[in-house]
Amino acid sequence: MIGMGPYIPHEDTPLGAGIRLTEDYRKHQLELGLKMIACARLLLRDVNIASTTALQALDPQGRELGLLAGANVIMPNLTDTAYRSGYLLYAGKPGMDESSESSLEALTRSVAAAGESILWDAAGDSLHYFRRH
Repeated sequence: MIGMGPYIPHEDTPLGAGIRLTEDYRKHQLELGLKMIACARLLLRDVNIASTTALQALDPQGRELGLLAGANVIMPNLTDTAYRSGYLLYAGKPGMDESSESSLEALTRSVAAAGESILWDAAGDSLHYFRRH
């Protein structure tokens, strides 16, 4: 699986301290992230590509846009809410206060709104995995 996303600096890091997360910065990073997904899909047609929460941190519909750009995997946040703050890679990470159940419900609704569906019972192996043997 290809897991990549836009760069969102964390304010507590040396690199992130000098970057302001303006609306223009967010739009630019979202566009770059979607272009990365689209290019990866064109070049690697049979792999799994994740639509990351970083896309959603930049735009409320970011993960759905990632699916429409060519991603075919969304990883729900099932971490217990008591521990989520320990995994805060960037400011504005979505779903920090949602329970696992609420997160899955919201994910199901947003994927459906994008015209896609979740294959709950599928193994998740990419076509590339099967073709390499």
